[in-house]
Amino acid sequence: MSGSDGPPRPSAGGLLCAVCCSARPTDTTRAFWRRRVAKIFPNHLFTWCLVVTALIITSTAATTSASGIAANLSNLFLVNTWIPSERFVLAGNPPSWSLAAEMFFYLLFPSLLPLINRLSRRGLLLGAGTAIALTWAWPVICACVVGPDGTEFFSFWSVYLLPLARLPEFVLGMVTARIAITGIRLPRIGAFPAGMSVIGIIVFGSEYLPQTCTYAAATVVPIVLLVHATAELDRRGKASLLRTSPAVFLGEISYAMYLVHGMALAMVVLPLRDQEWNGIAIFPIALPLVVLASWSLYRGVESPCMRRFSTPRARTAAMP
Repeated sequence: MSGSDGPPRPSAGGLLCAVCCSARPTDTTRAFWRRRVAKIFPNHLFTWCLVVTALIITSTAATTSASGIAANLSNLFLVNTWIPSERFVLAGNPPSWSLAAEMFFYLLFPSLLPLINRLSRRGLLLGAGTAIALTWAWPVICACVVGPDGTEFFSFWSVYLLPLARLPEFVLGMVTARIAITGIRLPRIGAFPAGMSVIGIIVFGSEYLPQTCTYAAATVVPIVLLVHATAELDRRGKASLLRTSPAVFLGEISYAMYLVHGMALAMVVLPLRDQEWNGIAIFPIALPLVVLASWSLYRGVESPCMRRFSTPRARTAAMP
């Protein structure tokens, strides 16, 4: 998980409760949006420029054709995943597809938070159940329409990539955060069993579930249980692996790592594979490069931009 204002990945909807916990009691809508944009956009803009520059140098169709230019611009402004086209979804820096969903969620967050804060304990539990049901409903419908093993891109896009389809997971994350904050007693499941359940679903889920359900729905409950279990460790002040120095460091650079890992790995893995290197031998070379590139982006772009743009200058100067 990233730092207090780091963006979570929508493929793990339960982790989105971090955004709810990072909201400040005195926040205005504008202040919240400003912090999120200051956190997300500088890294995105920097990595987008790197990728597009590389595409221009190689004169690929992604930068020479009209549709390629339109796709890259849609990625720059984080609206590309609203369009059911592989060219648009994978435009620019491909991992940044999830940022389009996140920006949509953050746009709605100031309107959703007061509603969720007003829910009673029973309302929170009903809300969590409804969000889980909606997370499952759409993939099941798609599986029935396309077929249990449908692999068409439109099915994948509508279940996994379309921001609107992932909104129930975001709401579930907010509700989970409120449940943790209010101290609602749930069946105690330790962090380790919850984590193993996530791994088990990922490994074995594809054997028993329709493919559309394995994209996100299958892991949503295990991930919520894992998030709640780790939040309980913090709430009770118990020891947690996530509070160790290495985990905190990786959390701080996790957003940068998400955006640069594809480029860093492409620079190392592809050339070495061409020389018939074994994957196990490549790993100790690639991992330090990814961490170094992530730390450089965090220190050189993300952290300075957060300090400069997350709050207005006048307010920053007035702070002791």
